[in-house]
Amino acid sequence: MSLFARRAGVLLHPTSLPSAFGIGDLGPSAYRFVDFLKSAGMRVWQVLPLTIPDELGSPYASSSAFAGNWLMISLARLVEDGLLPPHLQGWTDPAEPVHYRSVEYRKRRLLEEAFHVFTVAAQPYQQRQFQSFVISQRSWLQDYALFAALKEHFSLTVPWTRWPGPIRKRTPAAVRTWSRRLGAEIRFQAWRQWLFRRQWSALKRYANARGISVIGDLPLFVTRDSADTWADPKNFMLDHLGRPRLVAGVPPDYFSRRGQVWGDPLYDWEHLRQERFRWWIARFRSSFELYDIVRLDHFRGYVAGWGIRAKSPTARHGAWYPVPGRELFRAVRHALPHARLIAEDLGVITDDVVALRNQLGYPGVRVLQFGFDDLGSIHALGNISRRPVLYTGTHDNNTTRGWFGEDAQRHERKNILKFFHATEPSIAWRMIRAAYRSRANTVIVPLQDVLNLGSEARMNTPGTRTGNWQWRFSEKLLTKELANKIRTLVKVTKR
Repeated sequence: MSLFARRAGVLLHPTSLPSAFGIGDLGPSAYRFVDFLKSAGMRVWQVLPLTIPDELGSPYASSSAFAGNWLMISLARLVEDGLLPPHLQGWTDPAEPVHYRSVEYRKRRLLEEAFHVFTVAAQPYQQRQFQSFVISQRSWLQDYALFAALKEHFSLTVPWTRWPGPIRKRTPAAVRTWSRRLGAEIRFQAWRQWLFRRQWSALKRYANARGISVIGDLPLFVTRDSADTWADPKNFMLDHLGRPRLVAGVPPDYFSRRGQVWGDPLYDWEHLRQERFRWWIARFRSSFELYDIVRLDHFRGYVAGWGIRAKSPTARHGAWYPVPGRELFRAVRHALPHARLIAEDLGVITDDVVALRNQLGYPGVRVLQFGFDDLGSIHALGNISRRPVLYTGTHDNNTTRGWFGEDAQRHERKNILKFFHATEPSIAWRMIRAAYRSRANTVIVPLQDVLNLGSEARMNTPGTRTGNWQWRFSEKLLTKELANKIRTLVKVTKR
C-alpha cells in the first residue's frame, strides 16, 4: 500500500487491549481488534514503541533500543502451545488499568514455568526456531540478554554504572565469566525475546493479510541505564564512569510550560558518523522487521538535540546541539531503500527542520486539537494538506472529549464553534468526521476518541510521573454498530 493512499486508521498500543492477565497482550483480543478494524473499513493500526517500558510503563524510556516488551507475551497462546497448564486463570478484570510491577512479577514467574517446559519438552522444530532467532539477532540479542541477566543479578534498581569495575567496563574476561555464570538466565532472556517476536510477527501477518498496515514508533533516545549505553558507550556523550554529560529533553512548548527533562544521554554524533551510522542502521533494520511504516518520534531531534545539564530540574536552561540528520538518513536510505517513514514534527519547529523533512520527502504530522488556538496555524482544519498524517490527538494529548471539557481555552472553544456546533458529548465525533473529510490522505484517530471517552482514558500526560500508560478498554465497546458507523464514514469520505 502506498504511504500516501487515502485511508483511515486507529492509534492503540497493545498494552491497552483487554486481557485477564493484567496487561494487553498479543493474544486473542489483539486478533479480535484487527477483525474490528477490518470490519470498520480501516487500513492502518498505529502502535507506540514495542520496546520494554521503564518502571512507570513508558515505552519511550526503554532499557534497549532493540528488545521487545515481553510483558505483551500472550499467556493464552502459551497454553495453546502446551507450555502452560490448561485452564490457566487470569487475575484481573480485562479492562483494569495496568499495574506494571504486579504484571512483571506474575508474568515472570509464569514465563519461567513455561521456559522450563520448553527446555525439557519442546519439539525439535521449536528448538531450531529458537536457535535460528538467537543467531539471526545476535548483533543485539547477545549484549541485551547478558545485560538483562546482570540486571536481575545485581538488582533491577542498580544502574550498570554501579556494577563491579570489570563487567561495568566489559573487559573480555569479565564478559566470559559472567556469561558462563549466568548462562541459564541469559538463555531465558533470549527465549522471552523469541516468544515476543514470534507472537508479534504472527499478529502482524494476520493484520497484513486483512489489508491493514502497521505503523510503529521509533523513539529518538534510549535511557542512560540501558543495554545500548553499556554495550556501546562510545555512541553516547558519557563520562569515564558512564554517566551522561548532557541529557536530552525539549524546551517549553505546548505540552509543558517547564519543558521536559527526559534524562536520556545525547548521542556522540561524531563517533556515530565515523562508524557510518552502523548502530542506527541496525536499529532501523530491526524496526522494519516489526512494522510496515515507522514514525520518527521527535523528528526535530534529527536536526539538533536540546541538551540540558544532567542535574537540572527543568528544561528551560539548555542549548541546541547539531545533529547530522541529512547524513544519517542518506545512509539509512542506502541501506534500506524501501523504508517508509513519517516525521513527527511537533513542538519547536524551525526552518531547518522543515527543510530536512521536505528534502527527505517524509510526511509530517498534524493534530486537530492544536488547530483551534490559532486558525492560521498549520494544524487548523482549513490549512491541512494531503501529505501530512492527520490526528485528532496523540498519545500525549488528553482525549478530544477531555480536552474540550477540561483543557481547551475560551478562545479555542469559540473557534470550534466557527467550524461546528459541538457540545462535550459530540465533540470527538465532530472532529473525527472533520478529519475524515479533510484533504489529508492518512487520518489516524486514537481509539479513545473513536469510543468517545473522557480524560479518564488519557494515555499520557507529559511532564508527570504517575498515572500514565495504564489505560485499557472494555471489548464490549467494539460493537457492530460502531464498526458500521465507521465503515459508512470511510465509504463516504473515500478512505
